[in-house]
Amino acid sequence: MPHALVIGIDQYAKERIPSLHCAVNDAEEVSRCLETAGFDVVTLTNEAATCAGILDELGFNLNQRVTDEDDPVLIYWSGHGLADLSTNAGSDKGWATYLLPFDADMDRPLISALPVQKMWALLNRLTTRRLLVMLDTCFSGVFVEHGRGVVIGGRGSAGLPDDFLRVEGHGRVVISACGANEVAREDVRHGHGKFTRAVLAVLERGVETGDRRIRVTELTAAIRDEAHRTTGGEQTPSLYVSGKGTEWSIPLPPPAAYQPPLPSWAFVGTSGGVGKTTLAMLTAELLAESGNTVLYLDADLAQYGGTSAWCERAKAELGSARTFADHVAAYSRAGSGTRGRRFSDRLMDVTPAYLRRHGCGRILLLPATRPSDKTFAFHLVAEIKDRRSNAVCRKILDGAFDRGVQQGATCIVIDCGAQFDPLAVNSLSAAHHPFVVAAARAGAKGKREIILSNCAQTIEEFDQTRVETVVNRVPSRDALIENWGDLGFGRDFHHLPFDRKLFQDWEEGRPNFELGYDELTHAWHKILVASDRNCCDGLHRDLIPSEWDRFSKWALWLVNNPKWAKSEHHALSRMIRRSWRVAAFWTAVFATSLTSIVLHLLAQMPADDASFLPQWLAIALVVGAIPVLLKNALRRLLLRRRRKVIGEVRKHSVSTHALKKWFSVPLDNGPWWQVWKSSRREAIKWLHGRVIAARNSAPPVGDSLKVFG
Repeated sequence: MPHALVIGIDQYAKERIPSLHCAVNDAEEVSRCLETAGFDVVTLTNEAATCAGILDELGFNLNQRVTDEDDPVLIYWSGHGLADLSTNAGSDKGWATYLLPFDADMDRPLISALPVQKMWALLNRLTTRRLLVMLDTCFSGVFVEHGRGVVIGGRGSAGLPDDFLRVEGHGRVVISACGANEVAREDVRHGHGKFTRAVLAVLERGVETGDRRIRVTELTAAIRDEAHRTTGGEQTPSLYVSGKGTEWSIPLPPPAAYQPPLPSWAFVGTSGGVGKTTLAMLTAELLAESGNTVLYLDADLAQYGGTSAWCERAKAELGSARTFADHVAAYSRAGSGTRGRRFSDRLMDVTPAYLRRHGCGRILLLPATRPSDKTFAFHLVAEIKDRRSNAVCRKILDGAFDRGVQQGATCIVIDCGAQFDPLAVNSLSAAHHPFVVAAARAGAKGKREIILSNCAQTIEEFDQTRVETVVNRVPSRDALIENWGDLGFGRDFHHLPFDRKLFQDWEEGRPNFELGYDELTHAWHKILVASDRNCCDGLHRDLIPSEWDRFSKWALWLVNNPKWAKSEHHALSRMIRRSWRVAAFWTAVFATSLTSIVLHLLAQMPADDASFLPQWLAIALVVGAIPVLLKNALRRLLLRRRRKVIGEVRKHSVSTHALKKWFSVPLDNGPWWQVWKSSRREAIKWLHGRVIAARNSAPPVGDSLKVFG
């Protein structure tokens, strides 16, 4: 049975030793990973990881547990290392390197810390012939923030000493977090040391063959490559392998579900032209509205629909940007379609103008491929379908995601295209919010089932219930029911109406819309909120803008400009009074004309006709007055409702909190909006238009600029 001793120390007893942020989390995650692989694990963290406690485990307990010399033993340590350079370099003692337990005293390291030589004397006494040691500490450089090394008495470099590498015994393998002149750093954002992130990634990813065991030499080589890649060369792990007996292996944990490093939304279509790219782009813009930096990964290599749409709207050119096809080509026998060119890893900023205008987040595009590489992309797609394993697809996705993370992305939108391949399957299975976009036509439901079936066959333990279905551009309720059945299909079923004008406005770059008002975006926003509740229990609700987030970009102007609302209220009151005067005038005309007609009808002789208007004129005035009076009444009703809106806004715009509370009422609700169902939405839409016009004609000054800055 394999055994492990895992040590992680964040907080030290002596205040002089700086605290770490992620060492305990490192130890706990490594322990969990090893336990699922079948290791018998003892974990010591913080107060439990004293010098005496560690010596007790290494010198006695571990040997008690190891009953067979072929039992693998793994030692993992995450914490501070110490290089003492204060001694005479020319003496027999040379310099000493220590691992710091919880109760270490930097003034007395020989007594309170663990010199590397002493630790190895203990490890050499272990009865096992299969020992793997992993150290996420640093033995060189000056301690820096988030670092894992302390140097006493100088600024020299230490590295792994010769005594450390002269390991006695059989089957010994050692890997440390960094080289002799490097610092082992923490990645506080992800909650792990950078080296430990590589360890966990390799353990959980396993080997491409799907084997549940791995040779230690392959494991350590993979960890070294992963750490070097993910740290951009900042850390080069030191690796020692004894000359004999290293052809042994350890068990791996069952493969964990692959997930992107950031909250993610993925879209795949049942066929082309169902609006999948439109919904992916809408999602990216909604996420950017709430201040996120969105990585838009266009994985549609065959059509590059998202790439062309974004570039056209942003009036941008691909130039020398490295495309997603270039990431795929790195693992392809076909090679790159643009050999000899120097590529830039900078992503394309395709943030629409209206988001820039309001100071929202950004959208960074990783384009699919260049139109000139069409033949090259065709060969890549064919090879993906025939030869790609899940492990390779995930490496490709990792490389793409890393580019976004390095450039500040906070979430990911993946446009998988309608070409169903292993990349699309892995993207759909990995995303926190996967969507299948279909059409309200015959056969679409069957294609959806085929997609989910292919995912289940390709990905182990694929959860079909997580995948949301969106029937897009539904022409009628009858068409929806005919091809998809009863609308009670389930909580993962959504549909969007078909509105040619809205889609045309969208494709033309939304020239007539500002934040908050676009019926298509509003309907899709509600689906995203529902999806977050269904798939993540609201985990990503802070990333999706609320109604207030969407309205606040223009509504906050009201807080800083109370005089505008007052003058607007007075203007509407004047218009209502004028409407009453017009109504009185036309009522008088109607009454006079009707009286004249009645008098004419009552007269028996022409000489007795007391009417004061010619009959033809009286009839014309009666017929003309009726529509004028009706139109005037409807207009007056609308004006009164708008005055009610302005009155409510004046009452609630005394503070941001009060205005937010007023806007938080659902758009179809409200005690005083009873004339037609969408009246509240229409009222706020009208208010939005008035504010935009007023703000453009008289931009806010002074304190009001602080709101939008």
